[in-house]
Amino acid sequence: MSCSSIKHRFEEERRKGLTFGRAMEMYREVEGSVAAHRMELQDLQRNNADPARINHLQAHINDGERLIQEISSLQLH
Repeated sequence: MSCSSIKHRFEEERRKGLTFGRAMEMYREVEGSVAAHRMELQDLQRNNADPARINHLQAHINDGERLIQEISSLQLH
């Protein structure tokens, strides 16, 4: 699943009441997505792919990393 769709689900569930379990599940999903994107990025860079494609993928990685940071900074009350 893409980082942007996970982010959308995260925001939606956060508004409705996010549980710790769901936050951890999404954290693992986005971690996996970012890892897959990083592998793809390395492949694209190795093969001198289109710079626009590389930049687009890097943006997805950045979005995923921001979501990981956001989830990891949640506070339980």
